[in-house]
Amino acid sequence: MNEKITVTAVVFLALWSSFLTYQFFGSGQVEMPESLRKGEKAVVAFIHGDSIQANWEFIADREKAMFIAVQQAQLSMERKSRPLQEEAQELIEYANGPKATNDEVMMAQNRLVEIENALGQMQSQQQTELMQMESTIQSEISVKLSSEVAAFAHESELDMVLNWGRSGEGVLFGQTGFDVTVPLLEFMNDRYETVPDTTPLENKP
Repeated sequence: MNEKITVTAVVFLALWSSFLTYQFFGSGQVEMPESLRKGEKAVVAFIHGDSIQANWEFIADREKAMFIAVQQAQLSMERKSRPLQEEAQELIEYANGPKATNDEVMMAQNRLVEIENALGQMQSQQQTELMQMESTIQSEISVKLSSEVAAFAHESELDMVLNWGRSGEGVLFGQTGFDVTVPLLEFMNDRYETVPDTTPLENKP
């Protein structure tokens, strides 16, 4: 039980960095900046995402909140499960004793199954609550990171900010006009030579 909860915390501490790689901006295509159309160079900078992960106080606070939540969940689970575990131990000892009848052994076994199911439901609920908290914190990090990088880029007059590090490479901030997806698709489709349809007429639908 503790191992599974700990894994949840560790996963959180690592997965937040995926936001450094997969930051998505508005898909709406706008007119490209005049400077880009003229072939002028954009002002591009990069950051080490691993350093952001290790040194941003906002992340440290969220990690601390998640760690505290995991510790509290462990204590809560231990407190709630203790009576059931003690009952299970008593049932096992009695069923293995010389005084237990066959009917009593069967009743003990049935009750042990009920206790096991109850403990499993408690653990499952706890895991769900921790995962929901993790998801909420990840969303907070994503929104905050996008906002802060954009503010820094505007203040520093940067057209684009890239991430470079073990967390992966990707665009953290980019002026909307620098999204050349649509022009690129048009360019590639114009250059694409359609492959002739060689399917025999009798085989066509």
